[in-house]
Amino acid sequence: MDGDTVELGNLHRQIVHTESSAHKGLSKVASAVARCKELNSEIRYVTHEERASPDNILEIVAQYDLVLDCTDNPATRYLISDACVVLDKVLVSGAAQRGEGMLVVLNSPPRAGAADKGPCYRCVFPRPPPPEMVRGCSEIGILGPVVGVIGTLMAGEAIKLIAAGNHKHAPMAGRSQHQQPSPQKQQQQHTMLLYNTYATDPKSMFRTVAMRGRRKDCLACGDDEALALKGVTRITADVISQGRLDYQAFCGVAEDTKVLDEENRVEAKQFLQEIEETDGRRPSMVIDVREEHEFELGAKVLGSVNIPISRILRLGGAAFDVLKSRVAVDDDGDNADDGVDGKEDHDSRNGVESHDDGPLETQPEPEPGSKSQHRGPDQAELEGRVERRSVYFVCQRGNDSQIAAQKMIDWIQKEDTDGTTTANGDHEDEAADQTQTETRDPKQKLRSSRQGWGWIGDVKGGFVAMEKHVFPSNPPN
Repeated sequence: MDGDTVELGNLHRQIVHTESSAHKGLSKVASAVARCKELNSEIRYVTHEERASPDNILEIVAQYDLVLDCTDNPATRYLISDACVVLDKVLVSGAAQRGEGMLVVLNSPPRAGAADKGPCYRCVFPRPPPPEMVRGCSEIGILGPVVGVIGTLMAGEAIKLIAAGNHKHAPMAGRSQHQQPSPQKQQQQHTMLLYNTYATDPKSMFRTVAMRGRRKDCLACGDDEALALKGVTRITADVISQGRLDYQAFCGVAEDTKVLDEENRVEAKQFLQEIEETDGRRPSMVIDVREEHEFELGAKVLGSVNIPISRILRLGGAAFDVLKSRVAVDDDGDNADDGVDGKEDHDSRNGVESHDDGPLETQPEPEPGSKSQHRGPDQAELEGRVERRSVYFVCQRGNDSQIAAQKMIDWIQKEDTDGTTTANGDHEDEAADQTQTETRDPKQKLRSSRQGWGWIGDVKGGFVAMEKHVFPSNPPN
C-alpha cells in the first residue's frame, strides 16, 4: 500500500525499485509487485495504490492477518496502530533514519483483555515528537543498508508470528480455550530492538530495551474504567472512519507552509528554465537554506549560497548581512562568487546535481524573469538598465524557503524604514527622494528600492519538485 511514485532518490534504500521504474514514473506499488513477481510468480499479490487515510485504513487492514508499518511519518503511524487495535491485528513496526533503526511488535497478542497483551503505538509514544523534529529520509539522510537490516528483521518477525499462530486472536490449534498460558508466557516481556550502525562497541550495535506493558489509560487500547476516570472515551472504528480524530493536528503537522504571496513564488520547472536561459547579464542569486550537512551532501544549484534556516531564525535579518558585500561587489563589476564569507555561508560551484550522480547542467549567471510566470524584475527596470538582483530561496520541500524569503523581505523593508546604509553604499536620504516622488505598496517599494535587490521569493516544492524535472520520464538511449 503506497500512494507515491518511484524516484531515483529512493533507490539507495528501497532496492525493490529500479532506475527503469523511476524513469517511467511507475507507482511504488506497481514497481514493487513487478519485482516480487520476478522472484516468485506463484504468490497472489494484492495492491492498494493509495495513501493510508481514515477513509480507507479500516477497510484495507480488515482484509489481512498481520500488518507491517514501514511508513516514515508519525500521523500515519498513529492511524495504522489505532486501526490495528480496533480490528485486533498484530502490528510489526519498523523505522530507520541516518544510521539507526528500530523494530517493535505491537498489539500482541491481539486479544482484547488478554493478561499478556502488549502495548500499541500510543502506549509506547503517548505524545508525538515536535513537528520541527520530524523529517523524512530524503531530508535527514539515511544509510541504505540500515533500511535493509530493519526490513529483513521485520520480515523475520512476521514469519515467526504467522508460523506460531500468534497473529490470530483465536487460541492456537491443540490448546484448550480454557487452558491457561504457561508461567513463562505470562512473564514474557515486550521489548524494542534498537540498531546503530555506528556503535563504537560492536556489542551494542543491537540493543534490546524492555518496554512497559499496555497502558490502562491509553486512548486506543486502554480500559474503559480508566478512561472514564479521565473523562475520555476510547478510539473506535466510527471515530476513525468518520474523521473525528484529526491525526495531522494531533501530530502538529501542517500540509504545507503558506507564508509568501503567490507573486513571490515560482514553480520549480520555471525556475530551472530561467537559470538555464542566461545570456551573461546580471545574475540572480540563489540562497539555499538547508542545514550545512544537507547542503554539502545533497543536490545544489550552481553558484548558490548556503545560509541555514537555523541561522536565519536565530539571527533574523542579520543573517543576510553577508549578502550586502556580494551585491556591492557585483555593482563594481567583480565576480559575484567572491563576495561571501563566513563559516555557515557557502557557495556551491557543483551545479544542480542529483542524489544519483546525474548532474543537471545549468549556467551560473541567469537573467531572472525573462519568461517567468511569477512577478520577476519590473520591465521598466530592465529597459532602464537599472539592474537589480533577484533572489530565489530554495530548500528541500519549499517550506523553510518561504520563511527565509519573508525574513529577507522584512529585513530590507526595515532597513529602508530605519534609514540604514544600503548594499550599494547609498543612504536612505537618496532612497527617500525617490520615495517622495511616487506612491507604491511595500512589495513595489521592495522591488524598486536602491538596495540592489529585485524580486525576492522562493521555489515551490524545493529540490523535491526540481528533481522531478531533472530526470525525464523516458530518458534518451
